[in-house]
Amino acid sequence: MNTNDLQKFKVKLENTKKNLNEALRTFANKDPLVRGDWDTRYPEFKREEDPNVDMEEEASEVEAYVTRLPIEHSYELRIQAIDKALLKIADNTYGICLKCDKPIPLKRLEAYPEADKCLDCQKKFTTENS
Repeated sequence: MNTNDLQKFKVKLENTKKNLNEALRTFANKDPLVRGDWDTRYPEFKREEDPNVDMEEEASEVEAYVTRLPIEHSYELRIQAIDKALLKIADNTYGICLKCDKPIPLKRLEAYPEADKCLDCQKKFTTENS
């Protein structure tokens, strides 16, 4: 892989990480105690205490929270993968499959720049772990 390709992937990874962090900020807070962890905020549609709590509104808050939890988790995992890929770029091991040590095809990296396995090894890994 040439220097231009590496730079292109680095920029793409950094931009994706920035976008994911911005998206997380809209519904979660960074956990100050755990690096890379976010905590989904519980939405409160009604700010004042109301003795006549609207159960539909409460249900909507719970639904919004439960919907955001897996999104938060998915974004955290993707950011972790991006950080690993950026470290690989820095130590000149980016684009090499973790399992077979062969180059990961550029088309795979273009589609999923944080990939750490070639498609064949990823399929084997997924099959073994399911």
